[in-house]
Amino acid sequence: MKSTPNSYPRARHWLPWIVAIVILLMAMRIALPYAVRDYANHSLNRAPGYTGSIGDVSMRLWRGGYQIQQIKIVRKSGDVMTPLFSAPRVDLSIDWRELFHGALVGEVVMQQPRVNFASSTNTEENGKNESWDKVLQSLFPFSLNRVEIDNGEIHFQNPGSKPPVDIYLSQLNATATNLTNCRNLKGKLPSGLNATGSTIGGGLLDLQLQMNLLAPKPAYQIACGLTNVDLVSLNSFLRAYGKFDVARGRFALFTSVAAADGNYEGYIKVFFNDLDVFQWDKERKQNILKVFWEAIVAGVSEVFRNHVKDQLATKIPIAGTYTNSSIGVWTATGTLLENAFIRALVPKLDQPVTVEQVEKTGAK
Repeated sequence: MKSTPNSYPRARHWLPWIVAIVILLMAMRIALPYAVRDYANHSLNRAPGYTGSIGDVSMRLWRGGYQIQQIKIVRKSGDVMTPLFSAPRVDLSIDWRELFHGALVGEVVMQQPRVNFASSTNTEENGKNESWDKVLQSLFPFSLNRVEIDNGEIHFQNPGSKPPVDIYLSQLNATATNLTNCRNLKGKLPSGLNATGSTIGGGLLDLQLQMNLLAPKPAYQIACGLTNVDLVSLNSFLRAYGKFDVARGRFALFTSVAAADGNYEGYIKVFFNDLDVFQWDKERKQNILKVFWEAIVAGVSEVFRNHVKDQLATKIPIAGTYTNSSIGVWTATGTLLENAFIRALVPKLDQPVTVEQVEKTGAK
């Protein structure tokens, strides 16, 4: 089709507008990271009791999100200066999987995040008083439906204790899904969390959690195993909080708990293998009260030890409501005696406790 003689002047008429729009879009693209960084810094600093900062921001427009470099969240008060949360990189974007199902929600991937729950003489930086995790959600305009942690760390520290304490979970890989229940799944526990990690002392963590975050009362079921922890590596914690330490030993823990309609029930199985709490040659020169306490702890472990397998173990049932909880002390004592004198408990999870069991028990 031949163009008319007036088509070229029309094109020349629109050309400045096209160039202006292109320049405007380029300027917006250049300014966008700085605007997002200002927005993120403002969001981090408006939470009561906390302050924060971020480094650079990289836009990921094709993913509908952005990437934050070097994020830190610090408690404003107290003498613990370690950041409560830090990460070299955090990716926030639209969850495209859910967008195809008609839900506009977000996802976050945190690379090497570190969380520090620290106690000090003046304060506890433990996150109980303020919802510091909500600060992260405020960095993105959509509700977070999926959270992924890659090679994270969780520390409990008390630099003011004697001795100073720093116990931790490292190499943490976790994925939480369907946190907003945007697909409206019909199951009782539509949201989930799977996590693995390594502890101080070479222990291994394996956790599975199913939950309903929208239920009027807590509804969840959790199965968790912690195995092969070298107790010697926990001596600073044992001295500071238990006033004793160990010469050798390994620790394992298995738990399954479920909750529904405000009630919960489950059990904890605890195992100590090759345990040596007290060494006279090592402790003779220490404070006599400390030596006496360690002798009591060691004596109890000797009485309730399965000597064939060199194992101290018990299974503790737990049950109650969120206003009244109980631990089956007598049952735990009976299991302890059974393990010592009749048979050793098997170091693994028993039959998992389910929400259906709790609902049935609570209905009685």
